[in-house]
Amino acid sequence: MFYSFELQMAGVILLTAMTVCGISLWIKRRKLEKESIEPVEQESTESIEQDVSENQ
Repeated sequence: MFYSFELQMAGVILLTAMTVCGISLWIKRRKLEKESIEPVEQESTESIEQDVSENQ
């Protein structure tokens, strides 16, 4: 009786820990993807502005 209960508790703890770690890694990856996209958008905006100013 106690052995199976202990295994169930270990499973609940491991499942919870893996879920929390997965969510935190997903949030970190999303944040890094946003940061890597922003400079590209800024560079493209700057290059468009330079092209427009050169053509005028």
